Amino acid sequence: MPSRGTSLVSRGVSSGRSHHLLSELEAIYFYLLERRAGIAEIREQWPILDMDRTLELCARFGVRPRMRNGCPEPFTIDFLVTERVDGRLTYRAASVKSPDDARDPETRLRLAVEHAWCQDRGIPWTLVDTQRFDKTMLETLRFIRGWFRHKYAPDAALEERFVAQFAAHHAPNRLLSEVLARVSRSLRQPVATTEDVFRYCAWSGQIQPSLARPLSMDAPVVMTSDLAHA
Repeated sequence: MPSRGTSLVSRGVSSGRSHHLLSELEAIYFYLLERRAGIAEIREQWPILDMDRTLELCARFGVRPRMRNGCPEPFTIDFLVTERVDGRLTYRAASVKSPDDARDPETRLRLAVEHAWCQDRGIPWTLVDTQRFDKTMLETLRFIRGWFRHKYAPDAALEERFVAQFAAHHAPNRLLSEVLARVSRSLRQPVATTEDVFRYCAWSGQIQPSLARPLSMDAPVVMTSDLAHA
């Protein structure tokens, strides 16, 4: 599919398959979804193959269908999310657009078609507020997601000990590398292991670095609690 901006392919943490994301905004939302407990499946660029109904909705909203080789192209929903709620699987749809695109009259009409089709099927539909999505958030999410690239296997007992030691050694003006070196000595673990435990604990919400601030080994880590206190 044609894409404006930066597209990328990312292997899913839970699905194990390649997810095709058409923009950095989609990548941020995808990573945020992956971190949520209860998410069972994330389908990106999900096609609405109910052509008769979407053409009826196009006529209602005054939308000109996109054509290829004389045939209308299906509408696609940016994300169709399967979530486990109270022991049962539910579906919800989400469209991810930049603030400028979300204000564009033609785009809004196409989104109205998506929304109406989802309403027909009883699927909640959301236009994601992306105003706070930026490159810093994307790079921070990629940084903490590094545990998956490094093939770290979650270990609840080690993570519990890590969280306690991290709280003991963290300071607002202390480099992350220095904090993790101290934690490594306390836990008697290699530094590389401790770094991936940090990433996983941040990813899973056991510790909470700010996603709005840069995160790297050679800088202090800003915690959400630090921001709240400030």
